[in-house]
This record gives sequence, C-alpha cells and structure tokens, in this order.
Amino acid sequence: MSEIKIGKNAIENLTRGMYEDSRIIYREYIQNAADQIDYAIKHALFDEDLFIDIKIDKNGRNITIKDNATGVRRDMVESTLAYVADSDKIKGEAKGFRGIGRLGGLAYCEKLRFITTAKGEKQKTIMTWDAKALSKMLDDETVRDAAGTILQKIISYEYEECPIDDHYFIVEMLGITNENVDLLDTEKVKEYIALNAPVPYDSKFYYKQKIYEYLKKKGFPKNEYKIFVDGEDIQKLYTTTLFERNPAGQRRKYDDVYDIKIQEFYNDNGELLAWMWYGISRFEKQIPYPLNETAGIRLRQSNIQIGNERTLAPLFKEARGNLYFIGEVHAVHKGLTPNARRDYFNENSVRNEFEAQLKYFFHSTLHPLYIDANRAKNAYKKEIALYKKEDEYSKKKGRFISDREKQKIEHEIEVAKTEDEKAKRELTRLKTKAESDEVFRVVLMHIEDNHKKSLKNAGFSKPNPKALTSPIPEEHPQKKKKGYLVDELSNLPDKQRKLVSRIYDIIARNLPPEQSEELINKIQEELKNGKKNSLN
Repeated sequence: MSEIKIGKNAIENLTRGMYEDSRIIYREYIQNAADQIDYAIKHALFDEDLFIDIKIDKNGRNITIKDNATGVRRDMVESTLAYVADSDKIKGEAKGFRGIGRLGGLAYCEKLRFITTAKGEKQKTIMTWDAKALSKMLDDETVRDAAGTILQKIISYEYEECPIDDHYFIVEMLGITNENVDLLDTEKVKEYIALNAPVPYDSKFYYKQKIYEYLKKKGFPKNEYKIFVDGEDIQKLYTTTLFERNPAGQRRKYDDVYDIKIQEFYNDNGELLAWMWYGISRFEKQIPYPLNETAGIRLRQSNIQIGNERTLAPLFKEARGNLYFIGEVHAVHKGLTPNARRDYFNENSVRNEFEAQLKYFFHSTLHPLYIDANRAKNAYKKEIALYKKEDEYSKKKGRFISDREKQKIEHEIEVAKTEDEKAKRELTRLKTKAESDEVFRVVLMHIEDNHKKSLKNAGFSKPNPKALTSPIPEEHPQKKKKGYLVDELSNLPDKQRKLVSRIYDIIARNLPPEQSEELINKIQEELKNGKKNSLN
C-alpha cells in the first residue's frame, strides 16, 4: 500500500478556513500560554509572577504575545511546534490539546515567528513561518505538494545568544494583512480578551467573592491569568449595573444586579457536568446588547469562553430569554470536549446530558423568573395608572369641556379600578410564590421598592394613596353649576355657552391632547376677556 498523502488543502482548513473572527487567534495563543503557566505552577518551576503580555504595533502592523512560563527547549522546538495535530497535552486537562491552534496566525500575517528559550539554555530559538509564501502556494493550482512538504519549505530556524536564566515563549505576527486590521484595534482586542480569555473578574463586580468561595469549597481552580494588552491589566467586564440608551442616545442606568445565584448540574451517575452563576435583577427587559457587553448566559470551559452570547440561547424556552440574564455556565466534565473551532462541544452522550440538564433548568427556573417579574411590574403599573386617572379627574373637576369628556374619564376610572383589582390578586399570588422561592423573593422585593419610587416620582408619595375623587355622579345633582369649563364664561348667555361647549368637544375629539388643550385655553381666555363678537 502506497503512503497516504495529506494534501495542501488541509493546511488551508487549519488556517484560512478555521475561524470566522480573526480575533480568535488571540484566544488560541493565550490558551497555549495558559497551559504552560499551569505546568510551571504545578511543578513549582519559578518563584515569580507569571503573565501573558500582548503588544500591538499598529503603525508597524505587528503583534507580539509573550508569556514567561516554561518556554520550549531547543531540542523540542521542531516536534512541539512544527508537528501538526500531534500535541502531547492530555485531553480534558489541558486547555489546548489538538496541536493546531498555533497555525491560526498564518492566515492573518506575512510572517509568523516563534521565539523561545527554556531556563538553563544559552541560546534562544527563532522559528519563522513564511505565511506570505504559504498563501501563494495555497493559491497556486500547479503546486501539488503534500501538506508536510509545503510546511518544510516555509519554516526556517535561527539561534541567538540569551541569558541562561531566561524562560519565555513569544509569538510574533509580522505584517498583519489589510483584511485583518481588527487585530490591530487595541480597544476591540481588549474587549475581546475581556470577554473570551481566562482573566479575573473586575473589582467592581463584588459578587465575585461568592464565586471564589464556591470554587474554593469545591476544590476547583480559578483558571485566572494576568493578561496585559499594551500595559493594561485585562479583567472581565461584569458590573452590577445594567444600561440602556435614553432618547438622546446617551447611556443611562435602568436596572441593577442585586445578587447572584449558583447552580450545579449533575448527570444520572451523580457526576458534575457543569456549574453556573447568574445575576438577579428586576429583569426589566432584555438586556441591551452590545451596550452591555456581558449580556446573556455565556458558556465557558477552563474559564475560556465557548462560542458567544448566543450559544446557549437555543436551550431557553424562548430565544429572547437568554438576554434577560448575565451569567456563566462553566463546563467541568471531561467528556465535554470543545470542537476545533471552540464554538461548542463535540457531540456525544455527555453533551446530550449536559444540554438536557441546562434546558430543564432554563425552562423550569429561569423562564418563570423573568416572566413573573414582568407580571409583577405590570401589576404595579395598573395601580399607578388608576392613581393617574383619578388625579386627572380631580384636576379636571370644575373644568370639563363637555359631558362626553366627563363621562369618558369616569368610565376610564372604572376600567382602571377593575384592572387594579385584577393586578392586586396577581400580586397576592406572586407574593405567595416568593415565600418559597428565595431568588424570586429578592426580585419581587426590588420590584416593589422601585414601584414605591415610581409612585413618589409620579406625585403619589404614599404607597397606598386613597382615591383622589369619586367619579360616580351624585344621585341628586345640584342645578347650579355642573363643573364645566364654559361655566367660567359668565359673561355669555346660556345658549352661547352651550355652543362653545360643543366647539370645545369637537376640538378635543379631533386634535391631539396637547394641541387641543392649548387651543381650547386660548379660546377660553379670549372669551373670558369679553370678546363676544367672535360668536356673533
């Protein structure tokens, strides 16, 4: 049997065809660096802080990613870096294990360079991959070389003296191509790394201590690393404040994260599949994204994001459900293996169990949580609507423009009262539910507090103000004044006042409220000033 040939298209699939977002290459190199830092810490190799440092040279179109972990010994460089899909990392333990991620940089630059040395060596190894030449060979249909032959043609080695105590691994992507300038956008890169890489929570997210206590109790590693981008220490973007845009387009706060809840997911054998935390807010609405960069329940493994904010959306009862929350699902079972793109897990029985457990929790717990929160908010809105309608009646009393308007508002008050009674029954039901649901109890408490603020802002300072007026007509109305606007026009005969009342009614029914009110007030003032001739 002749030797099996692996064609050059395999290289293209592992470089150009691997990722939709070029920034994923940062995640791949950070992932490799994190594995080496883990190894150095596990074996207590160094007595110093270990870090990953990224520098972006926008003008020179170069990117440097350096870690000060173990580095690679000179005699191991070729087998470690040139052999494709031949990693000696253990699946389920190392963050990267396929031995293909390092090739990703070839798709985005003209030269890819690895510079490394291990402690005790006097020389550093400089391994250069000619990405520009590779691109030409991949595009040239006359080149029929096997994948291995092509790689041998584009790889070269150099060696330079270095201090014997040095230990590092540097990735240089030189000459970033025009199609991939996003890699040079420092702010976008910082945001990408903050969302995707294994970095610590920001100090402003003070619920992080609850997460750390859980990890300590379970004996799980934090999987957090010091990652710098142009000198800035990158941290996760979670905060306790949720934002929206006001009509002027400015950012403003609309909700808070009042606490977090931790949940675990086990399979039928009692093995832990994953754990998660999610934020508890008033669940005012879907969290505006990307204004709130961390919106949605995110999937992570070894504290590295899998996919994006939409990855877990299909497991919710309705697609919008995921964006009512912030939070993270951390997969821990070794049977949950990320696919080559790291946008989800390979299909197997463990993944099926994982999805079933999450789906049940999302449907039975998270879905009712934001649905009942909305019911509570709507119920409280009915109360405010009634008070506003009664207040409108009270202010109108003595200045109705017609019987039609008076009767209309009285009817609206009766309808609002009926709706308010229904809302009170709904609130009673929800408060009963909250007695046995600690999470919903927190949600309902803050919805009620926010309702009291809304009452105060609307001018109803008491939580349960009494009806401001009785809209029901008296059984024996007095024959004097009925309380209409035209009654103020005492200088006009009854016949003319009735005509003015009809005119006011027509205006009110045919113009928007603000315009009709303004016009009616102008006419009223004119007539009160004695200008009767306008009707003669």
